[in-house]
Amino acid sequence: MKKQLLNIFLIIGIVLIPFAFKREKLKDWLLIFFLKGYISSFISFIVVNNKQISYPIRFMPKFFKISIIFEYLLFPLLCVFYNRTSLTSKPVSILIQSMLYSMPITIIEVLLERKTDLIKYHSKWNWKITFLSLVTSFLGVRGFMYLTRKLNIEIDDSSYEGV
Repeated sequence: MKKQLLNIFLIIGIVLIPFAFKREKLKDWLLIFFLKGYISSFISFIVVNNKQISYPIRFMPKFFKISIIFEYLLFPLLCVFYNRTSLTSKPVSILIQSMLYSMPITIIEVLLERKTDLIKYHSKWNWKITFLSLVTSFLGVRGFMYLTRKLNIEIDDSSYEGV
């Protein structure tokens, strides 16, 4: 049943892909997706190697100690959706939305930790740390994208002719 649950999460992620990557602002959404995957996997490697969380049942256990479905697919997709829904929001709304996106993920993680072997908390890790790290992560990527858009300098495409 636990492997089937991983398969269900994988299918959900695959189904969400076309809804996340709309043609408008596609470069932004792809940047967010890959940045989020990089950041979350980097942090997850640290947390797992420090034995704060473990994933006893996971895809490709010989190669990864982290949950690659969450770190490389689901979390980055959710971050894309978060950035899309908060694109024109004011700062307070951006913060509230980051919490609203983090709550269901935290609840699902707690349920998975209590009822399955997909995730196990160790040492002092708990749902509050998960929630705070999710909110911080959403806000960090959102802030990075804000700065990227502010610093964006349009390049004359004619300079690329013949390249």
